[in-house]
Amino acid sequence: MLNLLLWFLFFLSIKQTYSWRCERRPYGALTSASAPDGRFKLVVEGTEDTYIPDQLYTVLITETDGESRFTGFMISAEGEVRQDPKNPRKIIALSPGDLRPQNLMTAKYSDRCLNSVEHAVGTPKGTAEVYWQAPSSGNGCVTLRAMVSENKETWYEDGSPLSLKLCEDMRQPDDVTPQLNYDCQICDEAKYEITFTGVWSRNTHPRFYPQNDWTPRYSDLVGASHAADFILWAPGSLASEGFKDLAEYANTSRLEQEIREKVGDGVRTLIKGKGHGYRKMSNPTYSFIRTDRVNHLITAAIGLHPSPDWFLGVSRFELCQEDNTWLAERELNLFPWDAGTDDGVSYESGNTPTFPQGSITRVQTNSYDHNSPFYEMDAKDLHPFGKLHIKLIKTYHRACESIEDKDTTVGSTDTTTTDQTTTTEAEDGMSEPNEPSRYQYDLASEHRGEAPLVTDPESSEDCPMTQWLEWTPCDGPCDNGRVTGFQWRERFHLVDGVAVEKYDPNVDPSTRQEVPKFCKNHYEGFERRECEDDCEDDDNEVK
Repeated sequence: MLNLLLWFLFFLSIKQTYSWRCERRPYGALTSASAPDGRFKLVVEGTEDTYIPDQLYTVLITETDGESRFTGFMISAEGEVRQDPKNPRKIIALSPGDLRPQNLMTAKYSDRCLNSVEHAVGTPKGTAEVYWQAPSSGNGCVTLRAMVSENKETWYEDGSPLSLKLCEDMRQPDDVTPQLNYDCQICDEAKYEITFTGVWSRNTHPRFYPQNDWTPRYSDLVGASHAADFILWAPGSLASEGFKDLAEYANTSRLEQEIREKVGDGVRTLIKGKGHGYRKMSNPTYSFIRTDRVNHLITAAIGLHPSPDWFLGVSRFELCQEDNTWLAERELNLFPWDAGTDDGVSYESGNTPTFPQGSITRVQTNSYDHNSPFYEMDAKDLHPFGKLHIKLIKTYHRACESIEDKDTTVGSTDTTTTDQTTTTEAEDGMSEPNEPSRYQYDLASEHRGEAPLVTDPESSEDCPMTQWLEWTPCDGPCDNGRVTGFQWRERFHLVDGVAVEKYDPNVDPSTRQEVPKFCKNHYEGFERRECEDDCEDDDNEVK
């Protein structure tokens, strides 16, 4: 019992040490604080009792009766204290975020209290505002406290309505990764349609929208279906060179190559859809992928142009649900992410490389920078910049087997497709038996056994390219014997007679030469078009 009491006293003393304790008495005051009488209150605009991590908020003290005035104030932020999980005897203080003055003429950082802002001039006022940058995720609750003084003798602090406790909003935006299913036990494989539709426009995002309407555009939609140990991009990670090209220049060539190099080593299918620009910004772009019990996550990204290094996307999105069924359908609202490679604050900011490179984070909404498109914008009022629609199109029956026994190399003949298979790729019109599917874009197996490379006469001597491959079969949902969908074709840049971007499992990726950036920007390697064709309805197709 004595040990328990000693421990409690020790914890209490440490808590007091780490808790917010400072002298908030107005300068020159000799009296003690009066109990708040309700004529002044503390308000956090845009929220009541929760905060979104890293969000910028406006915190204000305001009168409530229309006539009361105050001359001095102080606003402080106090974080929680917790036991250190690595050392239970140690107490750690969590971040309360960052308070900063809105106007240095009327407010200043306090030299008496940590994490506090106080008045700079003692003139009578009815309101006072400061900025509060909420802490990052995982810092629990934050208490905001205010001191208000009418004069040296009359002042108030703490208590309702001059204190507010806000806890982290645990609700996640649509494009934040849900809980992963590390033990996916689905035997059947699945085919998904991935559709990106742009929303970014002068009407939806008017502040600092590019002056020339033909300038804004989306990059190609690029991504992959992949295993749990593969990361193309994720919040907190560093952007690769290919991802930097997508985010800064809306150029996806290098990122596609990075994905190709991982096919069969964590990647099942490349996601590829044509980007749209002027007059077609709101047109949807499509891609179709395959998933299985190993490769049951998808990651995708779309670059915004112009922008410093902003992009839309979803990272490591789980398709294998907890009940071990494939997700049927989901539409995600997409908001901008920052790749951490450029310090610009607006769409058409000049190129200012970030050094050292930062990690991928959410683009700051409710920014305090007047040059930002999101200046003082509440995240709840921000329109999405695009929508990603994920729809299950078809399932393919596979006999269950252990993952160790299953050959997961993309493009290899599936040894489980015996008489138990009810729907195969061949039946779906995508490939012949015992051949890989070209339509599904499983790159480790694509275009094998083709004739020697021939240069496309439409390319130039400085930027030679292969001839276009044949159009893929028309694919889409089969409805009453008719399919209305899309087909595409590819060609590849040639360097010293080698198709650099074409996947070859026998070539060391590090030995490949770079395609000149001019050639990447001026000669397309991917085309897609609408199509219609006859098809056979399949009982396993998901309607």
